[in-house]
Amino acid sequence: MPPSWLWHTPHVLALLKSIAISAVANIVSLGLAAWLLERFTIKFGWFVFAVVLFTVLTVVLRGIVLTMVRRFTRAYTIIGGLILTYAALVITDRVTPEGGFSIHGWGTWVGVTLIVWAASIAYGEVDHQAPPEVPPVSR
Repeated sequence: MPPSWLWHTPHVLALLKSIAISAVANIVSLGLAAWLLERFTIKFGWFVFAVVLFTVLTVVLRGIVLTMVRRFTRAYTIIGGLILTYAALVITDRVTPEGGFSIHGWGTWVGVTLIVWAASIAYGEVDHQAPPEVPPVSR
C-alpha cells in the first residue's frame, strides 16, 4: 500500500479528476446512445459494470495513444480517438454478457461510436482546461 501522502499529490488528484469526468461523460454518452439507438441495449446493473469497464479502458488506451501520437497532427488524434472509442466499445461488448450490454448492426456500431466519441471530445476539452491560477495568454 502506498503512503497516504501519495494520494494527495497533484498528479494523482489530476488522474482521479480525469477518471471522474470521464465516467460522467461515459454515463451520459452511453445512456444517450442507448436511448437514441434501438439496437443498442443496456440493462441497469450491467450499465454500471459497462461504464466502469469502458472508463478504465478509455483512460488507459487514451494515455497510451496520447504518448504515441503527441508528435503527430490533430487529424491523427481524431482518427485515433475514433479507433480507441470503437476498440473500447468492442471489448466492453465482448466482456459484458449479451443481455446486459448489446450493440447490434453496423449502423448501430457507427452511431454508438460517434456519440461516445463526440462526448469524449467534449470531455477532453473540460478535462484539459487550465487551472484557475494560470494567467490568461494575451495576444
